[in-house]
Amino acid sequence: MRTFGIAYIATLVSFLAIDAIWLGVVAREFYEEQLGDLMLPSPNFAVAAVFYLFFAAAIVVLAVWPGLEARSLWTAAGYGAVLGLAAYGTYDITNLSTLKNWPISLSIVDMIWGTVLTAIASVSGYAVARHFA
Repeated sequence: MRTFGIAYIATLVSFLAIDAIWLGVVAREFYEEQLGDLMLPSPNFAVAAVFYLFFAAAIVVLAVWPGLEARSLWTAAGYGAVLGLAAYGTYDITNLSTLKNWPISLSIVDMIWGTVLTAIASVSGYAVARHFA
């Protein structure tokens, strides 16, 4: 249980920090241009917190833990990438199929980002758990 807790905290913190930099600095203008009036003036942090808390647990269960069991950083990274693509792909492809004028460029960028971000968070959770557990 201790190892899971360490992996969870490390995964959550890395996912949050990296995504905050991406959404708040690096790609902020891109998302504003792509989404226009669909964006809120500021995020609903309570709703976002539910996603981050839940998704970090999913990353640990489906990517970090298998990596720890296999003693393989690459297993954690690979499973994390697949999870990120599946999760972000579900969101973006559903939007493409159901929302009028949803930008395909946004979906492509977002799916790549979700894949990379989830893989990095998986590696972070794995590395910290291996070091401290």
